[in-house]
Amino acid sequence: MAVTGASGFVARRLISRLRGRCRITPVSRSGTGYGAGLERALRGCGAVAHLAGSGAPGGYGYGNAEVTESVVRAASGAGVRTLVYLSGLGVSARNTSAYFASKLRAEKAVRSSGLRYTILRPSYIVGGSDYLSRCLRAQARRGRVLVPGDGRYAIQPVLADDAVSVIEKALRGGRFSGRVLDLVGPQKIEFARYAGGFARAHGARLVRVPLAEAVRSAVSGDFPYSADDLSILLGGFEGDYGALRRAYGAELSEVRAPRRGQAALRARSPPR
Repeated sequence: MAVTGASGFVARRLISRLRGRCRITPVSRSGTGYGAGLERALRGCGAVAHLAGSGAPGGYGYGNAEVTESVVRAASGAGVRTLVYLSGLGVSARNTSAYFASKLRAEKAVRSSGLRYTILRPSYIVGGSDYLSRCLRAQARRGRVLVPGDGRYAIQPVLADDAVSVIEKALRGGRFSGRVLDLVGPQKIEFARYAGGFARAHGARLVRVPLAEAVRSAVSGDFPYSADDLSILLGGFEGDYGALRRAYGAELSEVRAPRRGQAALRARSPPR
């Protein structure tokens, strides 16, 4: 089993879960890399969890599209049978931002690979060192959490441990094979309410920023959220949790923002 993006917080959790159950080949830029030696590194691996990607403007073309194309070529050449790819919620031909375009190109490479594949389109994967939680905690520690616009747009966060469980099951195939599924949690949460939990946990203020001002600040780089962050937050992308639950065969946890005095996210887990 190979895991790309091995230094990322989702990949680290997956590797920790799989360790001891099978031989793991971690792949990262600083380790095996995504160049000429990748096919050799993947030989003997029955499946690849391709979790590497870029959320940094300017790095989308390489980090999302070109790396995926390299992984697909190497996996095909190495005799890998199964590929699970972590894409993004909202990817479609209609979304033409550089981020979504790079993810769509990556998905096309996976679909045409000839491998048994599953494409998972996550909303925000949260818990621990994820990007969104770190952003909100950092703001809260400075005394205020900014909410672009009215904050009434919703997100569908999925707990990292649940995301890892879904990826693990997708690697086995079954009802996941040949599917494109939204990797989302069971509930939609207004962003202002979610961000408000982080503010209350640190005794900070929740500050709504007029949308035009938020966009100007994001474009200039003087804002906690980038312009691409705003396009994802404000996009109104809704995932099909029902399809994911049916493929997974169980309910996922509900994610709750921390309360006052709590530093971490909490989850209400249904019976498994």
